[in-house]
Amino acid sequence: MTRKNGLPRRVYLRHGAYFFVDLDYKWHRLSAERDGLPAMYRALAALTERERTSDRMPAVIARWVAAKREEWAEKTAADQERIADLMSEAFAEFSPAQVTTPICAQYLRRYESQHRTHNMHRTMLRQVLAFAALEGLREGFNPVDNVPTKSTPGRKRAVHDDEIQRVRAAALQQSRNGEGLVRMIDLALATGQRIGDLLQLRWQDVQRDGVHVVQGKTGEYLLIEWTPRLRAAIAACATGDKIGHVLRSERGTGYTYAGIRSAWDRACQRAGVEDLNIHDLRRKAGQIKLRKAGLEEAKELLGHTTVRMTEHYVDGAGPRRVKAN
Repeated sequence: MTRKNGLPRRVYLRHGAYFFVDLDYKWHRLSAERDGLPAMYRALAALTERERTSDRMPAVIARWVAAKREEWAEKTAADQERIADLMSEAFAEFSPAQVTTPICAQYLRRYESQHRTHNMHRTMLRQVLAFAALEGLREGFNPVDNVPTKSTPGRKRAVHDDEIQRVRAAALQQSRNGEGLVRMIDLALATGQRIGDLLQLRWQDVQRDGVHVVQGKTGEYLLIEWTPRLRAAIAACATGDKIGHVLRSERGTGYTYAGIRSAWDRACQRAGVEDLNIHDLRRKAGQIKLRKAGLEEAKELLGHTTVRMTEHYVDGAGPRRVKAN
């Protein structure tokens, strides 16, 4: 029996077929592996649809996840499924019609001090209840609307060049994924792209005119034209046949987000660098482009739709430079 990365929770690959294991540990065959993931998701949606006689929130949440899963990238799916599990447990005895504003507020209160987490749970709960309304399981306004979101000011952590160098040096001392992490760091600083998009980058995306990227979060299609820094970063990744993922592990397979994030955390700990997030590399790349070419070029590199968004994003990535009197 094999549990493959990217599969929904409680879905397993066994003897060439996908199975769903329900809460009673009963195995339900979904589809053959050779039929592909779309067939599996259709079968999973059909299975949860047959459970529609249950109007409890866990069943509604499961149907909502099944309907949305194909739209999500790997990391998003992992985050959403984790929240879905917590929400299913919290609302196990409720039907959607029984969920009121005070009940929503009580559930979200546990994340009072974690503003981003609070907002993620709030967003999912709102969407699940809207989904339940479409199924005819509740009527009236969405009770989450009366629970305000938490403010999430932009991250102000400056990323210093010497910290990046220390993390790179520490990564090269690691026995697992160290060189791959260094290649990822250099590619992130050269391109300014999200980690998930870099992990999905394939050699067919590397063309004579530059590197072609379709951003998973926004769908924005970018052509990142060649610079000496980008050529060096791509060349460092060409450790074998130029087939499959540009960033590959020692086994020749693409990295998962969890794998590269774990390597990053280990390198930061070894280097003694605190509170440096792997996503800070994208802000650092924006700052580099801002200083070299200006705000408009930074906006284009990051794939933002407005200059205001870029200003907010790179704000705090470094000191504001001024001249003395």
